[in-house]
Amino acid sequence: MQIAIYCTIPVISALIGWITNFIAVKMIFRPRKEVRFLWFRIIGLLPRRKMDLAEKIAETVEKELISHRDIRAIVQSDDFHNQTGKVIKSKINDFLEEKVTSNTLLALFVSPDVTSRLSEVLMEELQKEIPGAINSLFETVESRLDFKAIIREKIKDFDVLRLESIVYTIASNELKAIELLGGVLGFVIGLIQVAIIIAGDIRG
Repeated sequence: MQIAIYCTIPVISALIGWITNFIAVKMIFRPRKEVRFLWFRIIGLLPRRKMDLAEKIAETVEKELISHRDIRAIVQSDDFHNQTGKVIKSKINDFLEEKVTSNTLLALFVSPDVTSRLSEVLMEELQKEIPGAINSLFETVESRLDFKAIIREKIKDFDVLRLESIVYTIASNELKAIELLGGVLGFVIGLIQVAIIIAGDIRG
């Protein structure tokens, strides 16, 4: 009988530890809506702090991950200017070719060499203006683009169930490990209790 009690204590302690951590993990997300019980208001951590979470994530992303400086560095690079020039040149060539080939009379007087030369002349002039034009466009976009506000509003609009799904997708193994750790710690505490009880019996 005594042995059965000694074996039961660690098992019960492990079960209590696992259930406690299981409930603690669930209470990160639930209840999703505030529940009143006597004088208490109960709501999950994530639903309660959703607005604060949105603000902090938006602030972190803007400061640490992406900012206007990052985009400016890209659009002001020589590589971006060259790529833009190639796209414009391709569009000019297509436009001139379409206009010439669609007009029989014009095609008689404008040879492919003339079209090609005209395209080159236009591109030489446009190439000089590309950096300034891109910079002007970026300043317009920059004045209207607020990463922090966009990210904050996106997260605020997220359904709590969707946020819960995302967190579980990312950290499901870690959350299960927390639950399991509660059981392991409970079991260890149960063994310690048994050891204390046995030591007391021996002294008695």
